[in-house]
Amino acid sequence: AGTGVVSMTVAPVGAFDVPALLRQLDRYPYGCSEQIVSRAMPLLYVNRLAREEQLGLDEAVDKRIRDAVEKVLTRQDSTGSFGLWSVGGDDVWLDAFVTDFLTRAREKGFEVPKVAFDQALDRLRNYLANAPDPAPASASKIAYAAYVLARNGRPVIGDLRYLADTKLSLFDKPLARAQLGAALAMLGDRGRAEPIFVSAMERLAETRQDAAYRADYGTTLRDGAGII
Repeated sequence: AGTGVVSMTVAPVGAFDVPALLRQLDRYPYGCSEQIVSRAMPLLYVNRLAREEQLGLDEAVDKRIRDAVEKVLTRQDSTGSFGLWSVGGDDVWLDAFVTDFLTRAREKGFEVPKVAFDQALDRLRNYLANAPDPAPASASKIAYAAYVLARNGRPVIGDLRYLADTKLSLFDKPLARAQLGAALAMLGDRGRAEPIFVSAMERLAETRQDAAYRADYGTTLRDGAGII
């Protein structure tokens, strides 16, 4: 009793109720590493979005982002890997997701300890360097690791060109293809990046949403948003 809320939104974009989405994001109650980052990643951009929608700015966002950084770092082990609920794990897609968040937080001026950040990047580089040829089960991990490394200027262009030229068909998820394209573009190879982005859009158009669990925590909606 007493916890119900009714709101009305008037906006030019009918498909998305932005104020309600922002409130739901802010109240997200769960706390594994994936959920912490899923909540905190958009908070890096929420005040810009709020200004565009002429909503009140949230003055407490920065603290919640700092708290999220600190929380996920308590779950990092000496190899640089992050656990879902405790220290360390063996989920490379999760490692890339957390490291992507830490990268974006650094880009926005938030403090991320250098040693911990370098360990996270080294974990992704070691995986990429030692990974066997991609299979559908591992392709999303490889693509995301390569993207995060490229965003941080790590030298992975050789790996990316090999994957783009010889293994692209094995990357069956639309977002994975887009991440390869983005990584190539970030490192200056726009000639390879453009057709890969086209193939990501084509793959997205072919994809139908189902209820099956995906090891990359994905959905068709998430992939579409990520490609954009």
